[in-house]
Amino acid sequence: MNRKTVIILLAVLALMAGLLFVSCSQKPAKKQLYTCPMHPYYITDKPGDCPICGMKLVPIEQVPGAGVKQGNTETARANAAAADRVTVKINPEKQQLIDVETAVVAKRSLGNIVDAVGTVAYDPELYYTQQQYISAFLNLNRVKASGEQGDIDAAKESLDSAAMRLKVMGLSENQVEALNSKPAPDKSLLLSGQGGPVWIYAQVYQDDLKYVKIGETADVSMQPGTGAVYEGKVTAIDPAFNPQTRSIRVRIKVKNPGNVFKPEMYVKVGIKSGAGEFLSVPEGAILDTGAKQVAFVDIGDGYFEPRDVNVGADIGGYYVVNAGLKEGEKVAVNGNFMIDSESRIKAAVGQAKP
Repeated sequence: MNRKTVIILLAVLALMAGLLFVSCSQKPAKKQLYTCPMHPYYITDKPGDCPICGMKLVPIEQVPGAGVKQGNTETARANAAAADRVTVKINPEKQQLIDVETAVVAKRSLGNIVDAVGTVAYDPELYYTQQQYISAFLNLNRVKASGEQGDIDAAKESLDSAAMRLKVMGLSENQVEALNSKPAPDKSLLLSGQGGPVWIYAQVYQDDLKYVKIGETADVSMQPGTGAVYEGKVTAIDPAFNPQTRSIRVRIKVKNPGNVFKPEMYVKVGIKSGAGEFLSVPEGAILDTGAKQVAFVDIGDGYFEPRDVNVGADIGGYYVVNAGLKEGEKVAVNGNFMIDSESRIKAAVGQAKP
């Protein structure tokens, strides 16, 4: 083989190697995909109209970093935690179309109102049990002075028995012990005097019971809730659950000026549960997937970031935030189901194999 032939072969090989390098180093351009603003689960690689509703399809915007807004390390961390969702950009027109609304993550004074139906009642059984307890307590003090151990043991047994009956009726340990300093039972349990207090027995369903505690206030009014409202206080909660009504009886003591409340009247009761101040978001901000809870944070410029969050009690239409959100951040409270759909679709498209 002569020298000229060798040079030609080397040149051809060099050219082929260069073409192969350029071919391997170039990434294929991503195909433009289109979706429907009202049905984001419909995706196609061709423009046109949505076959479901006829609306014009819009291009799916390619967000750098699989939907992560560049330069936002908080977003990157959030998307690492929520790999099945990515940050998405929703332009103003689309936000208006899907009715996106946001609310601030803030500390709020939260409380519940537990609505219940009650009956004006007198309770001679509770009156006489209180009387037995007070008599047993006074008797124990008397026999202690005699020093006879047998008498002391018998008197103590009678006192413990009366105390147990009061607890079964819903009185707390402190309420039972408070009777030690009383000379007689509460007479309003038998019959209210002129303008004296009356007792309301309200039925609270088991799901609401967690919000009701002894000592909390309650608004009481005539059915169907019109006219004057009178303030009462929760004095006892029965420990026994009624399987027929799926409820628990709550005793409320309320003032009765003018004797407007009569025995056996039905009344409307609103028990106020003051829970305190908590970092919170509206209920609509939280998407519960079963496996986790997700919120979409408005990080500006139309971008919504998926955030794994941990929430606690649902109090008066707000979730208490335990982790995942910071005070002052904005979260989507309406339209977030559509945002979530687009976020999951883009995550799936970004993770799909070519």
